Amino acid sequence: MRARPTAFSCKCLPSDDCWPDSSAWQALNASIDGQLVASKPPAWPCHEPEYNALQCLEVTQKWSDAFWRAAQPGAMQDSFFEMDGNEGCLLSGNKKSSCYQGRVSVFAVNVSSASHVQRAVEFAATYNLRVTVKNTGHDYFGRSNAAGSLSIWTHHLKDISFVEEFVPEGCNSSAARSGVTIGAGVVWEELYRAADAHGKVIAGAQCSSVGAAGGYPQAAGHSPLSPKYGLSADNVLQYKVVTADGKLVVANACQNKDLFWALRGGGGGTFGVVVSVTHATHPALESLQFASYVVGANTSESFELVVTEFVKSNPGLSQDGWGGFFLIAKRALIVQYLLPDKNSSFAQSSFDPFLSEARGIAGVSVNGAMQSFSSYLKWHEAVQCSKSGCSFATGSSELLVSRLIPSSTFSDDPEELAQTLVGIWDEGYDRVMGYLTAGGEVSVARDNAVNPAWREALWHIIVVKLFPANETQAAKKSLARAITKTGGRLRRVAPSSGCYLNEADVNEPDWQQAFFGDKYDKLKLIKEAVDPQGLFVCKKCVGSEDWSEDLTCRSKKKCRT
Repeated sequence: MRARPTAFSCKCLPSDDCWPDSSAWQALNASIDGQLVASKPPAWPCHEPEYNALQCLEVTQKWSDAFWRAAQPGAMQDSFFEMDGNEGCLLSGNKKSSCYQGRVSVFAVNVSSASHVQRAVEFAATYNLRVTVKNTGHDYFGRSNAAGSLSIWTHHLKDISFVEEFVPEGCNSSAARSGVTIGAGVVWEELYRAADAHGKVIAGAQCSSVGAAGGYPQAAGHSPLSPKYGLSADNVLQYKVVTADGKLVVANACQNKDLFWALRGGGGGTFGVVVSVTHATHPALESLQFASYVVGANTSESFELVVTEFVKSNPGLSQDGWGGFFLIAKRALIVQYLLPDKNSSFAQSSFDPFLSEARGIAGVSVNGAMQSFSSYLKWHEAVQCSKSGCSFATGSSELLVSRLIPSSTFSDDPEELAQTLVGIWDEGYDRVMGYLTAGGEVSVARDNAVNPAWREALWHIIVVKLFPANETQAAKKSLARAITKTGGRLRRVAPSSGCYLNEADVNEPDWQQAFFGDKYDKLKLIKEAVDPQGLFVCKKCVGSEDWSEDLTCRSKKKCRT
């Protein structure tokens, strides 16, 4: 038997003597009904000596399919996070090229019950292993995997149960609300369809391949319907979670209150492994208006005027109840906004002032229309689905930076905000986009860990840069520095605001304040109480500052080289 590590030592990695031997792994496998999987990078069957022509063809055809990636234990939605420095397993390489494990976890526990999660957590604690938690791999910090780790893969926890009068455990009946309890593997595409069949609607992710129980609601979770219903974290009624001591606990407003508070906004992969969550549901929407417009300009000056008028229009659009998405491209503003529970006449009169101002600018064209839908699902199917499915394309390598833009910015200096966004596009980024997913119900303060910047915000801005999968480590580091510098422009526009921690710069400065605001100190205390040994550690998560940069050693100890 190999030596077991002592508490607070560096995490045990495959190259260490403390790494579990084959008999230990066999015992774990037996305790979880044979559900231990040897994780491999998704391009593994495209390389010798494991080359398989049929499997490689499937990998090639489905490389950008988010649902396929979610179903692979070793695949991330952003393939950048499958790489460990310059080492990884590239699809673009020929079959004789090297294929490395990279950042892909060594083993994954393919859980199908809470007890499987408990056994995995106990095993990891016993051997002081690095633990990661993955459902779909939608994470732009790479928190869903780590080199030399044991992955707890929740993808197949697919239960969905609707209750008209859900009473959180330990609460009295006065707390009853219409709700749906889902397993940690459910994605929004599945939940949207189930909710529609039950005459309900839920504030969920615009990208329907995102998980509906894990990192999305735990980090806040913004939706086109958030202005009407609040953030996803605001709608959580109860969690069932396996904590670092291997216990399955219920967290709600009546028991384990601090943990419940932290799980609603404090970030995924930090306080335990969520097994199920209960979301509040709302009566199905019977009327939705969809504004889809492309506003183009023939000069940079006229385009900046368009964006300025758009900035000025958004406080009014927010007051009228709109939510949605926009994209700034080369001299074009693409707007896709959604308005629930209003008729087409109201919607058109609400949007017309901006359209009229835009048409009044020399050299500007406006194309598009207002459409009506009778349900959220019908809108989703018409706008976000195609013959190839309802998935946004993934599998690329990208870095991003973001900022929450407070309502005050729109009145204080709309011209500066417009100039900043247009200027950032001119720097050569692939996407400069924004979401009107704050305001309305999001602005209502709640007793949870959601970043207070959300309560003051109107827009969530994201800037994205793509790069080749085989880019050198030096080039990637240079790109990362550049995008952090670009983030400085957004911080200057909104200096007292913050970021949505699920869609942010991996090198965000002063990240505790940016991601959590004044909630951080309380979150740190809760983290130390529920996970004193630091079993759950992830990049720029609560408590991660106590660890080395590679998150394998407590910061007071020498980091591995």
